[in-house]
Amino acid sequence: MTRPEDAPLLVRLPNWLGDLVLSLPTLESAAEGPAIFLGPESFRDILEPRFPSVRYVGTSRAARWAPLPTIRALRPRRALLLTESLSSALLTWLAGVPERIGYAAEWRGPLLTTRVRRAGPPRSTARAAEYRELAAAAGIAPRSEIPTLQPLAEESDSARVALERAGWKGAPYLLLAPGASYGPAKQWEPKRFAVAGAGIARRTGRAVVVVGGVEDRDAAASAAREARGAGARAIDLAGSTGLGELFGIVAGADGVISNDSGVMHLAAALRRPTVGVFGSTSPVWTSASAPWVSNLYAAYPCSPCYRRTCPIGYGCLRSIGPEEASRALEQLLP
Repeated sequence: MTRPEDAPLLVRLPNWLGDLVLSLPTLESAAEGPAIFLGPESFRDILEPRFPSVRYVGTSRAARWAPLPTIRALRPRRALLLTESLSSALLTWLAGVPERIGYAAEWRGPLLTTRVRRAGPPRSTARAAEYRELAAAAGIAPRSEIPTLQPLAEESDSARVALERAGWKGAPYLLLAPGASYGPAKQWEPKRFAVAGAGIARRTGRAVVVVGGVEDRDAAASAAREARGAGARAIDLAGSTGLGELFGIVAGADGVISNDSGVMHLAAALRRPTVGVFGSTSPVWTSASAPWVSNLYAAYPCSPCYRRTCPIGYGCLRSIGPEEASRALEQLLP
């Protein structure tokens, strides 16, 4: 029988790529002991190679209760909930996990055995700091405050193949990420991305590579088209890469301009010079904080509102000009 002190810690991972990146210091510390990661199936291929000693249990919205038998069989002693959903607390309660640690959000307080007190009002503290607070409540201490990643060899190889297939000839490149699955209130106009990136690309002999998910194809195609019209060599890879390839592509970029999205956090963790554009969200709560990152935020009177769409015209995004992003990135480039 497993002794209580040898039972694993179950960590419920964030659902968004950006939040997953911000949680990496916590995950690294959790992985030093017996641990189980419970999270989206899409994250499995990037986390299993990096944490080979950790058991990965995949989940999805369509089958959110499917992991119950697996969790019961693994008998974790505690569950650290990095999500704030009612369903994540309910799942671990139904699985019989003795200790359940998290913020008392979404009316789930009665399901938690340890309700972590926030340092301030919701969304007023950096997300990475929130994860450190949760980790401390679970008895683990992240060693770093800044998430750090290195691409795996296979990720770099697959990225090179994807780039070459799209017509890349080996030139240095800037990366543009004009999409954001959260909604248009986080999406700077594709033309502004193109103008900001194309100017630097022309002056420095770099190409432009545009990335994004399937849902970002229209924005990416527009940005690539505008960049070509502005005289830059542009490659559009939106919707054609997996997460592993994306890691390698971002790691190979000389600089990155992105909305507040997973790509922004990924680029920052890979230590790429990064410019993040913020609209309806807060550069305090979800920013990537590092010396090689510049966050652009207009501080519009109604922002951050955290809306997915804007009823009054997206002024917070439109007040940020492409020359501002271009200047910010040039200051970060070596």
